[in-house]
Amino acid sequence: MKRFLMLAAVLLLVACSAKPQIGPLGGIHTHADFKVYLDGKPVNFAQRQYMVKVQYVHVEDMDGDVIHFHATGVTVGEFFRTLGMKFDGKCFVKDGKNYCTDAQNTLKFYVNGEPNELYGDYLTSDLDKMLISYGPKDENVSAQLASVTDKAKIQSSPEGDQMDLSKIG
Repeated sequence: MKRFLMLAAVLLLVACSAKPQIGPLGGIHTHADFKVYLDGKPVNFAQRQYMVKVQYVHVEDMDGDVIHFHATGVTVGEFFRTLGMKFDGKCFVKDGKNYCTDAQNTLKFYVNGEPNELYGDYLTSDLDKMLISYGPKDENVSAQLASVTDKAKIQSSPEGDQMDLSKIG
Protein backbone atom coordinates (compact mmCIF):
# COMPACT_ATOMS: atom_id res chain seq x y z
CA MET A 1 0.00 0.00 0.00
CA LYS A 2 2.84 2.37 0.87
CA ARG A 3 4.47 1.66 -2.50
CA PHE A 4 1.17 2.36 -4.29
CA LEU A 5 0.75 5.72 -2.50
CA MET A 6 4.34 6.67 -3.34
CA LEU A 7 3.78 5.81 -7.02
CA ALA A 8 0.50 7.75 -7.06
CA ALA A 9 2.22 10.79 -5.54
CA VAL A 10 5.01 10.67 -8.14
CA LEU A 11 2.52 10.34 -11.00
CA LEU A 12 0.49 13.26 -9.66
CA LEU A 13 3.62 15.38 -9.39
CA VAL A 14 4.63 14.55 -12.97
CA ALA A 15 1.14 15.26 -14.27
CA CYS A 16 0.98 18.61 -12.50
CA SER A 17 4.41 19.67 -13.71
CA ALA A 18 3.78 18.60 -17.31
CA LYS A 19 1.15 21.28 -17.98
CA PRO A 20 1.44 24.82 -16.68
CA GLN A 21 -1.40 25.96 -14.48
CA ILE A 22 -3.47 28.84 -15.78
CA GLY A 23 -2.96 31.88 -13.58
CA PRO A 24 -5.55 34.37 -12.37
CA LEU A 25 -7.64 36.27 -14.89
CA GLY A 26 -6.02 39.64 -15.51
CA GLY A 27 -2.61 38.37 -14.39
CA ILE A 28 -1.19 39.49 -17.73
CA HIS A 29 -2.43 41.28 -20.83
CA THR A 30 -0.37 40.29 -23.84
CA HIS A 31 -0.98 39.73 -27.54
CA ALA A 32 0.42 37.51 -30.27
CA ASP A 33 -0.11 37.55 -34.03
CA PHE A 34 -0.91 34.20 -35.62
CA LYS A 35 -1.90 32.45 -38.83
CA VAL A 36 -2.92 28.88 -39.54
CA TYR A 37 -2.61 27.34 -43.01
CA LEU A 38 -4.11 23.91 -43.70
CA ASP A 39 -3.33 22.37 -47.09
CA GLY A 40 -2.07 25.77 -48.24
CA LYS A 41 -5.28 27.64 -47.35
CA PRO A 42 -5.45 30.17 -44.51
CA VAL A 43 -8.01 29.55 -41.78
CA ASN A 44 -10.23 32.59 -41.26
CA PHE A 45 -10.48 33.20 -37.50
CA ALA A 46 -12.29 36.51 -38.06
CA GLN A 47 -15.66 34.81 -37.71
CA ARG A 48 -18.21 35.12 -34.91
CA GLN A 49 -17.85 31.43 -34.01
CA TYR A 50 -14.27 32.08 -32.84
CA MET A 51 -14.82 35.31 -30.90
CA VAL A 52 -14.24 35.40 -27.12
CA LYS A 53 -14.99 31.83 -26.07
CA VAL A 54 -13.28 32.25 -22.68
CA GLN A 55 -11.97 35.23 -20.73
CA TYR A 56 -8.34 34.13 -20.29
CA VAL A 57 -7.44 33.69 -24.00
CA HIS A 58 -9.34 34.64 -27.14
CA VAL A 59 -9.66 36.54 -30.38
CA GLU A 60 -12.03 39.51 -30.33
CA ASP A 61 -13.60 42.37 -32.28
CA MET A 62 -13.83 40.24 -35.45
CA ASP A 63 -10.04 40.35 -35.75
CA GLY A 64 -8.78 36.83 -36.35
CA ASP A 65 -5.09 37.77 -36.51
CA VAL A 66 -4.34 38.49 -32.83
CA ILE A 67 -4.68 36.25 -29.77
CA HIS A 68 -5.33 38.10 -26.50
CA PHE A 69 -3.89 36.52 -23.34
CA HIS A 70 -5.33 37.58 -19.97
CA ALA A 71 -3.76 34.91 -17.73
CA THR A 72 -0.35 33.32 -17.31
CA GLY A 73 0.23 29.66 -18.13
CA VAL A 74 -2.02 29.62 -21.21
CA THR A 75 -0.42 27.59 -24.00
CA VAL A 76 -1.11 27.86 -27.71
CA GLY A 77 -2.72 24.41 -27.49
CA GLU A 78 -5.09 25.66 -24.77
CA PHE A 79 -6.14 28.56 -26.99
CA PHE A 80 -7.09 26.16 -29.78
CA ARG A 81 -8.80 23.82 -27.30
CA THR A 82 -11.13 26.70 -26.32
CA LEU A 83 -12.16 26.87 -29.98
CA GLY A 84 -12.90 23.14 -30.17
CA MET A 85 -9.65 22.40 -31.99
CA LYS A 86 -6.51 20.50 -31.09
CA PHE A 87 -2.87 21.38 -31.75
CA ASP A 88 0.08 19.24 -30.72
CA GLY A 89 3.35 18.01 -32.22
CA LYS A 90 1.60 15.49 -34.45
CA CYS A 91 -1.73 16.95 -35.54
CA PHE A 92 -3.90 20.00 -35.92
CA VAL A 93 -7.56 19.01 -35.61
CA LYS A 94 -10.29 21.33 -36.90
CA ASP A 95 -13.95 20.53 -37.57
CA GLY A 96 -13.28 16.85 -36.92
CA LYS A 97 -10.61 16.66 -39.62
CA ASN A 98 -7.09 15.60 -38.65
CA TYR A 99 -4.11 17.32 -40.27
CA CYS A 100 -1.37 14.96 -39.09
CA THR A 101 2.25 14.55 -40.09
CA ASP A 102 2.58 11.54 -42.40
CA ALA A 103 4.79 10.34 -45.27
CA GLN A 104 3.70 13.18 -47.61
CA ASN A 105 2.69 16.06 -45.33
CA THR A 106 4.01 17.67 -42.20
CA LEU A 107 2.74 19.94 -39.47
CA LYS A 108 5.07 22.90 -38.96
CA PHE A 109 5.13 25.50 -36.18
CA TYR A 110 7.11 28.74 -36.31
CA VAL A 111 7.54 31.44 -33.69
CA ASN A 112 9.04 34.73 -34.80
CA GLY A 113 10.15 33.14 -38.09
CA GLU A 114 11.96 30.19 -36.48
CA PRO A 115 10.82 26.55 -36.26
CA ASN A 116 9.55 25.69 -32.79
CA GLU A 117 9.24 22.13 -31.50
CA LEU A 118 6.93 22.93 -28.56
CA TYR A 119 3.81 23.14 -30.76
CA GLY A 120 0.71 23.26 -28.52
CA ASP A 121 2.82 23.39 -25.36
CA TYR A 122 4.31 26.74 -26.34
CA LEU A 123 3.78 29.61 -23.89
CA THR A 124 3.76 32.85 -25.84
CA SER A 125 5.54 36.09 -25.13
CA ASP A 126 4.04 39.48 -25.88
CA LEU A 127 4.22 40.32 -29.60
CA ASP A 128 5.13 36.81 -30.75
CA LYS A 129 4.36 36.04 -34.38
CA MET A 130 3.25 32.41 -34.84
CA LEU A 131 2.59 30.32 -37.91
CA ILE A 132 1.05 26.87 -37.98
CA SER A 133 1.28 25.25 -41.40
CA TYR A 134 0.19 21.83 -42.63
CA GLY A 135 1.17 20.73 -46.10
CA PRO A 136 3.79 18.96 -48.21
CA LYS A 137 7.06 18.24 -46.40
CA ASP A 138 9.07 20.32 -48.88
CA GLU A 139 6.58 23.21 -49.00
CA ASN A 140 8.14 26.68 -48.93
CA VAL A 141 6.31 28.60 -46.20
CA SER A 142 8.06 31.96 -46.66
CA ALA A 143 4.89 33.60 -48.05
CA GLN A 144 2.88 32.17 -45.15
CA LEU A 145 5.42 33.52 -42.65
CA ALA A 146 5.22 36.94 -44.32
CA SER A 147 1.41 36.91 -44.01
CA VAL A 148 1.51 36.92 -40.19
CA THR A 149 0.51 40.47 -39.24
CA ASP A 150 2.04 42.98 -36.81
CA LYS A 151 -1.33 43.92 -35.32
CA ALA A 152 -0.35 42.74 -31.82
CA LYS A 153 1.90 45.79 -31.54
CA ILE A 154 -1.15 48.01 -31.86
CA GLN A 155 -3.12 45.99 -29.31
CA SER A 156 -0.23 46.07 -26.82
CA SER A 157 0.24 49.83 -27.10
CA PRO A 158 -1.15 52.03 -24.29
CA GLU A 159 -3.91 53.23 -26.64
CA GLY A 160 -4.64 49.71 -27.89
CA ASP A 161 -6.74 46.99 -26.31
CA GLN A 162 -8.96 48.38 -23.55
CA MET A 163 -11.25 45.37 -23.15
CA ASP A 164 -13.46 45.25 -20.05
CA LEU A 165 -13.11 41.64 -18.83
CA SER A 166 -16.20 41.93 -16.60
CA LYS A 167 -18.38 42.01 -19.74
CA ILE A 168 -17.20 38.62 -21.03
CA GLY A 169 -19.47 35.69 -20.28
